[in-house]
Amino acid sequence: MRLDRLIQLSFRMGSKEARIFLARRNVQVNGNVEVHGSAQIGHFDRVEARNTVLQARVPRYLLLHKPVGVVSATTDLLHQTVIDLIREPWASELHLAGRLDRFTSGLVVLTNDSSFSTALTLPQKKVPKTYLVTTDSDIASEVVEAFKNGMLFAKEGVTTEPAIFDLLGNRCCRLTIFEGKHHQVKRMFLRFGIRVVALHRESIGHLHLGDLAAGDYRELTAEERLVP
Repeated sequence: MRLDRLIQLSFRMGSKEARIFLARRNVQVNGNVEVHGSAQIGHFDRVEARNTVLQARVPRYLLLHKPVGVVSATTDLLHQTVIDLIREPWASELHLAGRLDRFTSGLVVLTNDSSFSTALTLPQKKVPKTYLVTTDSDIASEVVEAFKNGMLFAKEGVTTEPAIFDLLGNRCCRLTIFEGKHHQVKRMFLRFGIRVVALHRESIGHLHLGDLAAGDYRELTAEERLVP
């Protein structure tokens, strides 16, 4: 938003009044006097005028361990949401950067920075997502090969990137995919008549859940906030 527009909205001024107000050096942006109404104000710029804070948003970046049963949504009339787990006064500012269905546990990212969430979820970036998967029947070698070769999703018109498939047992694997289609992992296994009975996301790109307990969250480090 232009600075003069913010001044007009905040003080109910006309455009001429706002220009005069700025010319009299009444406004500071991030601690510096700003007189140009055309200056673009970012989402997290601090703007003050006449000892009044007009905007002072703080960027927030959280990593949450979502338990099974919790909904990846900001509001829900029936179920507990990821926002309900955030015990902070600013929780309502947050949105999700990549969802999990209600019956999948693991890593989700919440932020109020749309640039960060877009960079993390942009399909063209093919950000890897790693899951621990438990199935209701044995995983045959041809299933592993199909995942590694990529699969066509006719509905979306997309062929998946070759997955990284680490078979941990007859009915358990660690799987890394590079897309984020709706129920993608479950749909891929269903092609072979295999149902996923437990699904847990361990990482998204450079972000790892580690030993964070279910229902707990932490702030991302400065290094983790740098999206490749």
